[in-house]
Amino acid sequence: MGLVWYRQDKEAVAAALSAGERPDLATTMSSGPLDELVALHVELGVFAALDAVAVARQRAGLADGLLLHTLAVLPFVSSAGLSGATELLFKEPAILLQLGWAPVQIRAGSNERHRHPDGRQPASLPCHPDTLRDELRRVAERTWLQVQQAGVGVLYDRGYVRGGTYAIDGSGLGDHLRLVCLVCVSGPRPLTVAWRLLEGDASEKGKEAAVTRELVEQALALGGPDCIRLLLADALYADGPLLAWLKYEHGIDALVRLPADRNLYADLLGLATGGQVPWTTHRSTAVVQGHKQLRTVRCAAADDLTSWDSFLQAAQGYGVAAAHLWATLIAVQPAPGQEAEEPWALVSTRPWATGFAALQAYRSRWHIENDANREFKEGWGLEAQHWGRDVAALRGRLTLTLLACNTAQVYRSRVGAQTAGLAIRRLRRQAAPQLGPTPAIIFLGQCYGVFALEEVLGLLGARPRESLLPASPPRAPGSARPGTPLPASA
Repeated sequence: MGLVWYRQDKEAVAAALSAGERPDLATTMSSGPLDELVALHVELGVFAALDAVAVARQRAGLADGLLLHTLAVLPFVSSAGLSGATELLFKEPAILLQLGWAPVQIRAGSNERHRHPDGRQPASLPCHPDTLRDELRRVAERTWLQVQQAGVGVLYDRGYVRGGTYAIDGSGLGDHLRLVCLVCVSGPRPLTVAWRLLEGDASEKGKEAAVTRELVEQALALGGPDCIRLLLADALYADGPLLAWLKYEHGIDALVRLPADRNLYADLLGLATGGQVPWTTHRSTAVVQGHKQLRTVRCAAADDLTSWDSFLQAAQGYGVAAAHLWATLIAVQPAPGQEAEEPWALVSTRPWATGFAALQAYRSRWHIENDANREFKEGWGLEAQHWGRDVAALRGRLTLTLLACNTAQVYRSRVGAQTAGLAIRRLRRQAAPQLGPTPAIIFLGQCYGVFALEEVLGLLGARPRESLLPASPPRAPGSARPGTPLPASA
């Protein structure tokens, strides 16, 4: 069955309905959260980035752009596997139309694959999930990186990435697979600005520091040389040479968790035990397993520490002969019935007013665990659902899902919700007071029109006694009457 294209002609559709003709297809054009998320995704340039994708292998049939657009919105639909997500999306014809699917594709399918003896099955309308899965595999790793950079670049350009505090962390996605993310944690919502999927030995915990510099360089290229002012990290992601590179090459300070087996920790503990640096006591509120707890924290801080040889040697390479570090011990008073734990420590390339001030700054790093890594796994299903059995499919799944997560974070902000509203109005080119919140799209006689529900009932001879649509204001002489055909891009 060939494609059938419909032109916008509301008057022709209305006349045919009034004459009793049956429409080819009817669907709603609602403006719910999914519609707005898709519209915001378009507004933030994700579809434009996917339109520039060149696949590794060409195939006959569906256009790559159409398949990639469909894949891009699947993360919004469900955290289930690819088949489950497509099953839900393919029940939303209004969204499919917005993505570019033609009515005949939605109704009858678009390619000859997965043909059943009894005819095409509902699972293959408008296309089979395997077709989408194949599309993921046909995009090269470097291409997904370009999509990532383009999608994040728009967030920087529009000012959605705010503040200069960033955190880096990794999260396992299965055997020998690890996702490492650089997240801006200083804004109202954490935004992931760069990420990599590590495989094999590189994914083993403790080796992720090799990718930290690459992620920071990518963020600086997109956000400008001054976008990062403070990097929060675990010691697994930051070694001495990296700290020196951040500080003396880019002017970025670091605040890093210091393991207890380091010489610097032993020196700091000795200074505190010997009374050479004083302890200060503070009251702090912490959230433990979803419950707020008031606790007592003691801190002991010291400056001019030089017990990190690799940092000092790397600093000399930047012409800094007398480099030094600042560090603090942090001891948390145990709750009644609990044993006291050994103090833990933070080290920084800049001095802080107090150890407690450094602790408060470091708490922002926990956003990457609670609001990013945990959300990726539990809310977006990244660990359980890879959308395929190979790494190529997972890499595409990660890129599309993390971009969708960023769009959702923007959407949750006040300015993001406003942008989504503007975007969906631009995409629809319609006036809500005329059409209502859920207008209907009627396809008939190779034409289509967008109608308010009351209009449809009136054309069928069953106009409701009351209408919730606002009363039309008086028309100025020469102005277009309500119901003027919408632009073809509606």
